[in-house]
Amino acid sequence: MFEALTKFWRSDDVKPVQHGFEDLPLVPIEEILGINMRNALIAKYNPRIAIERARDKVAAKVALEAQGIACTGTVAVIDDHQKLNAFKPTRDMPDSWAIKPARGSQGDGILLAVRREGDVWYKGSGTPLTETDVMHHIQKVVDGGFSGDTASEDAALIEPLIIADPSLADLVPEGLPDLRVICLHDEPLMAMLRLPTNASDGKANLHQRAIGAGVDLVTGRITRALVRGESITHHPDTGTKLIGYQVPGWDRVLELASKCGPAIGLGYSGSDIVLDKNDGPLIIEVNAHPGIEIQNICQLGLKAQMAAVGEDFK
Repeated sequence: MFEALTKFWRSDDVKPVQHGFEDLPLVPIEEILGINMRNALIAKYNPRIAIERARDKVAAKVALEAQGIACTGTVAVIDDHQKLNAFKPTRDMPDSWAIKPARGSQGDGILLAVRREGDVWYKGSGTPLTETDVMHHIQKVVDGGFSGDTASEDAALIEPLIIADPSLADLVPEGLPDLRVICLHDEPLMAMLRLPTNASDGKANLHQRAIGAGVDLVTGRITRALVRGESITHHPDTGTKLIGYQVPGWDRVLELASKCGPAIGLGYSGSDIVLDKNDGPLIIEVNAHPGIEIQNICQLGLKAQMAAVGEDFK
């Protein structure tokens, strides 16, 4: 699957970029995927019905699990007020959990609890969450408060809280790292690991000063790391060296990512994957409009990666 890509990754006909990692090439402009070309690819390969399926986390999970693709678990799906009225958090929820709007985006409306004492849960910050707090949040989700359209109802997806692979503990001070893998059909093209920092408040959000780390598809090792465009070699909080770090379960990560687009009906996709302590790599979300910032992080051009696997851009 990856023979064509390995010929491209370390080409010798370009000069190294001046950021301290001389083994990485400066990417020629003609190899970079721009926003207009990305949108054209989405129009070409991603039917509207598949885009809507990917946007709905519940529908996407159903489609993925139907194809035997490992996803994060499900505690409950509350998609109407009848189910909401019958739901009792102290009875029906585990000690640690995540509540997500099925149609939310960019992390809006996600509520996490890391532990429970009696009938009270606690966020990672130590803030308590009573049963009333939880029910109010679920109701806001169901009423469409985070769906991007306040007139549209939504569903609350409740999942067990992911416990990160212990090998990641030395990398990050807190929070849950995740991986983004870009695929064309079933071909992985590019990957990055997003690592929380104290400055990002424990969230793997690049816009909030989380680390974006490019991962070599063949080896599964970090080749480059950035925070807000600034190259780094070590995690700013833990001091752990990032360059050369081996992502655990890498072959499994690529296998899962390659199956996600076809399972949902997308030809061009970005799969988000977490590394769970007990279950290994798990899919948390599939994006039908993956961004192109990953090219800056990996110092590679998506257009060239796609050409290497046969895309003619017609």
